[in-house]
Amino acid sequence: MGGRLAGPDFFISYAGSDRDWAEWIAVQLEGAGFSTKYQAADFRPGRDFVREMHEGLVSAERTIVVLSPAYLRSRFGEAEWRAVFAGDPTGEKGLLIPVRVQPCEPPGLLATRVYVDLVEASEVVARKKLLAAVDKERPRPSAAVFPGRKGARFPGAGPAVSNLPARIPVFTGRADLIGAVYEQLCTEGRSAAVHGLGGIGKTTLAVEYAYRFRSDYELVWWIDAAEPATVAAQLAQLGRRLGLPDAVDERDAVSGLFAELGGRDRWLLVYDNAEQPSSLAGLIPTAGTGHVLVTSRWPDWRAHAGTVQVQVWPRSDSIAYLLGRTTHTDEVLLGELAELVGDLPLAMEEAAAYLTMTGEDLGVYVGLVRERLREMFATAPDAGGEDQRRVATVWTLSLDQVHALEPMAEQLLTLLAFLGPQVPRDLPIANLDLLPDELGAAVADRLNYNRLLSAIGRYALVSLGPAEVGMHRLVQAVVQARIDQHAQASWVSTAVNVVRGVFPADSWEAARWSECERLLPHLLAACEHAERSRVHGEQAGWLLARASTYLRERGQYTQAEPLARRALAVITTTLGADHLETASRHDELGRVLQVLGLLDEARTQYELALSIGLAALGPAHATIGAWRNNLGGVLKDLGRLDEARTQYELALSIGLAALGPDYPTIGAWHGNLGGVLQDLGRLDEARTQYKRALSIGLSALGPDHPDIGIRRGNLGSVLQDLGRLDEARTQYEQALSISLAALGPDHRQVRTVRRLLDQLLKLPPGHNPDLKPEGEEGTHE
Repeated sequence: MGGRLAGPDFFISYAGSDRDWAEWIAVQLEGAGFSTKYQAADFRPGRDFVREMHEGLVSAERTIVVLSPAYLRSRFGEAEWRAVFAGDPTGEKGLLIPVRVQPCEPPGLLATRVYVDLVEASEVVARKKLLAAVDKERPRPSAAVFPGRKGARFPGAGPAVSNLPARIPVFTGRADLIGAVYEQLCTEGRSAAVHGLGGIGKTTLAVEYAYRFRSDYELVWWIDAAEPATVAAQLAQLGRRLGLPDAVDERDAVSGLFAELGGRDRWLLVYDNAEQPSSLAGLIPTAGTGHVLVTSRWPDWRAHAGTVQVQVWPRSDSIAYLLGRTTHTDEVLLGELAELVGDLPLAMEEAAAYLTMTGEDLGVYVGLVRERLREMFATAPDAGGEDQRRVATVWTLSLDQVHALEPMAEQLLTLLAFLGPQVPRDLPIANLDLLPDELGAAVADRLNYNRLLSAIGRYALVSLGPAEVGMHRLVQAVVQARIDQHAQASWVSTAVNVVRGVFPADSWEAARWSECERLLPHLLAACEHAERSRVHGEQAGWLLARASTYLRERGQYTQAEPLARRALAVITTTLGADHLETASRHDELGRVLQVLGLLDEARTQYELALSIGLAALGPAHATIGAWRNNLGGVLKDLGRLDEARTQYELALSIGLAALGPDYPTIGAWHGNLGGVLQDLGRLDEARTQYKRALSIGLSALGPDHPDIGIRRGNLGSVLQDLGRLDEARTQYEQALSISLAALGPDHRQVRTVRRLLDQLLKLPPGHNPDLKPEGEEGTHE
């Protein structure tokens, strides 16, 4: 390399994605008295990069290369380490010191150098390893300049924000697939879809990738995407973790999160068990430089992400896994076992758990699996796929053990099979009187409940955590298939009752949304089973309607619509087309359709609700007033203002008689009538209605409720139309203050009032507008 110029002790060569590691290494070396040079700290803007690199290499006494998959792909990285290698081909001078920071295998000549391995090391251990590798027993200067960012985190510490599930203790093989995922995310389109059969190990692969490369990310967020209706809520949780303002409408929360991620890098979102691309429409960020990883059984993601297909284990990996998980060493018999269950990782896990728990002779167990497999193919040759039946074979043997040793644990497992895959640990015991008598008595004692969970956990039938009990969907399917149709109907009813007992009846109230969010996957699972089995329809319809209402109030209208339709279908089948509960389901579906802009269909639903209600309740019932008010709203949206006014006036007349003039709902109805009167140009009448709405709201809700912001905004708009601009400005300013305090600066209600106020302030003195400002009507209830 020629004579060495006076320069630093170390030049640090690294890939751009490993900058944090380079800075951390530099800080440790500087703190120990060495001097360093590296791109982020020392290459000045406007200078020639290649020249800077050359000077760093020839002037430094030694070179550290930061080894990662990204570095091994970098042509500049290769040029740098090869230049140093040429000056010390035998390694005797120790000029080239590789430091491995991510899983990778150095290729070719670089493989001849022993590297310092910092993968999985703690910060203390990593520092000791690094300094031991560079130490030549030289004297240390007493001071050093810190070249890195102040307060920088140790790169190996992983993301600062994360909700990753626990890492699988024994991860076997799959190095090529981990590398393929890395390639797709880091060098292709920043998104990858891992697809394959159920039980093939997609989730495990995604978890392992996230842990192996966690130093690449400052944020990792895991999303259970099996139920699209729950995805927005999980994204909103991430927004809250990042300190973003909470939003009533989850569409705003998701938009705010994606805007935040668009300004960040080094993040990873994992969408686990997604059904297909359309199920995630609008739920994946499209901006920013972070990564998106999807796992799915659906194979065709090519238009949306790079794809990585997961196959069964190679036989050698199956045997290696069983050797590591059990005490058995007969590789021939272990190979026979792997062949019987098709080398499926989930089946391997179950077989290992059975052998460990029972101490069964390996040859006997292989014989049992072979016999059970014959039985399953003989009795259900067309049920499910071959791979699923192979998995089911080993599980049925474990379930037989649980049945013999802990029959109450088997009952508990059966209940879990008809709920969502990740069940809150307290859900099965929330209402003991809703469980079958024997099971209720068995789990009444919390210690015994935990013992039963432990019994099924030992056989790998569930995974246990402090807050949740996880059960793979294939395990759920096997447990369901073991019981006859009558028993299934009974357990479905139990599952529906368990969820019905805890799901908030007032799911439209913001204070109950966190509980709705927690229970929604189990509501959806139990109701799907109820619909399929045609049992417990009234309770299932009630639950589906409450779920639809919750999602509608959170702004998830697309997800709410199918639930509202299912609720209507279930209740109509169960109670009949003329039942009052059926009318309520028509009304809820109408609300969802209206916010989706399907106005004619929404009007039909409202009219059906009203027709049934009039026959069942008569014309003067308060519920009839509510349904007339809703019908008035869609007629207004359709531009049929006179008809809307008629419905609003009838609703208000009924409400005043049935509920009294100061009832909170009456205030909203006054406001709605004021809105259509304003659109009809009857401004003084509209002002009267708006003032009454505000007066009732102040008494019922208090001056700081966000609805008061809406009502002051409405009053301001009609005062502006009347030319009373100073009064309008006062109302707008108060509306803005209330809405900002209650909802935060990014809420659509705040944006609407701010726009109206801005437009008002731009009007010339004495201007009397003939029309309301164009745009959203978000200030109307």
